Amino acid sequence: MPINIFNDLEAIKLAIAIEERGERFYRQSARKVSDSTARVLLERLAEDEKEHKAVFEGLYQEFLKNKNEFDDEYLYDQDVAAYFNALAHSLIFPNEEEQERVVAQLQSLEDVIRFGIQAEKDSILLYTQMIISSKLSEAKDAFRRLLKEEKRHLVDLQAYLKRE
Repeated sequence: MPINIFNDLEAIKLAIAIEERGERFYRQSARKVSDSTARVLLERLAEDEKEHKAVFEGLYQEFLKNKNEFDDEYLYDQDVAAYFNALAHSLIFPNEEEQERVVAQLQSLEDVIRFGIQAEKDSILLYTQMIISSKLSEAKDAFRRLLKEEKRHLVDLQAYLKRE
């Protein structure tokens, strides 16, 4: 009987979209802030999100190479694809169309950091759920690695906020 890893592949696609949006958010925010320490922190977070995206892209490509070993019948279902697309555009970081508006509305460095803290908390919850729901050990391992990174981001942002 073939293994159905649809949920794992879709979760990885969702993670790629979220990491991409996180990178964009942190880069836009870094350009907005005048505090050089905060700018360095935000740029580092953007680079981390870029690296996370690359990890997920590699994992996704690896699974696709072995797609003959699993049942991907539902992978290209339009309703399912639309669902995950909507989910990706409503989770954690604002979507592309909303991001500039959201960043422009952040009035202070504290607003930027607090928004980042909430985004990292949401990422932690999402990746925790992905670990619980995943059927593939490789996906679980990737989600665990990224969960650890997101926790570090949260700690860094909270430390910066306490410093203010």
